[in-house]
Amino acid sequence: MGVRESWNELGTGGKILVGLAVGVVLLAVLLVVLVVLAAVLASFVLGVGSETAPETPTASFDFDYDQSAGQVQIQHAAGESIPASEIAIIVDGQRVFWADGGGAVSGDDGRVIAGDSITVDVQPGDDVQVVYEGPDTSSTLAAHEIHEVTVTAS
Repeated sequence: MGVRESWNELGTGGKILVGLAVGVVLLAVLLVVLVVLAAVLASFVLGVGSETAPETPTASFDFDYDQSAGQVQIQHAAGESIPASEIAIIVDGQRVFWADGGGAVSGDDGRVIAGDSITVDVQPGDDVQVVYEGPDTSSTLAAHEIHEVTVTAS
């Protein structure tokens, strides 16, 4: 027996029930498609997910304290190059930018690269921080506490 004969044998009530079942299934499928389509459209219109957090450069710095001179040399040891105007050295609240503090900058583009260094005056107990201060973000790249070096005679 084919589908056509089965359909013809159904009474009016059976045909109505089959029609309702097919309609509910189609409605559910269309509703899912509509929700997915609306989500995709909204993400394009509202720009959801297009904003990215500002990036902080990745770099490491070495600190070399000269107690007799009362200075610490801070050297860009490795990592990304950073514009000198965006690197601040903070010594117990005193802020000086790499570019303004006489720090060495390689190349003509004003960027601090591995091997570049700056020397700042410090005292034992000072906290020294290398801070990235970019256009949209600020982050401490390195920190060091100055300790007095004591030499014991043996």
